[in-house]
Amino acid sequence: MIKLNSVNLILLIALIALPIAGLILHLKLHPNYIFLTYILLFDIVIITLLYLFKKSIFYAFILNTVFFLVGVIMHIIYVTNPISDILLSIPDFGIGYVLWKLNKDIEVRSTGKIKSIKTKKK
Repeated sequence: MIKLNSVNLILLIALIALPIAGLILHLKLHPNYIFLTYILLFDIVIITLLYLFKKSIFYAFILNTVFFLVGVIMHIIYVTNPISDILLSIPDFGIGYVLWKLNKDIEVRSTGKIKSIKTKKK
């Protein structure tokens, strides 16, 4: 499990709050696309749970990035005014990136595969 310090907790709360805001926005703006509720619920529950564990944080980052890219592309293609949805997804991607970047060193250090390279002085 990642270290649950104040920074990680605030980032995790934001990572949960932004998809919830996206879900509420989707239900107001796109009531015909009810299947999107399940995609956003997957984002809220599964991706956040993956961010909690050291061994799965990379997969959480990849899934979060894929959801971001697919969401932006779909909004550009299918929605007439996609700017509000896209602007809401950018911070979600950014928070996921920061959470991964802050905790990725913990994952690498825990495997013990990092070796320091020492150069000899002449």
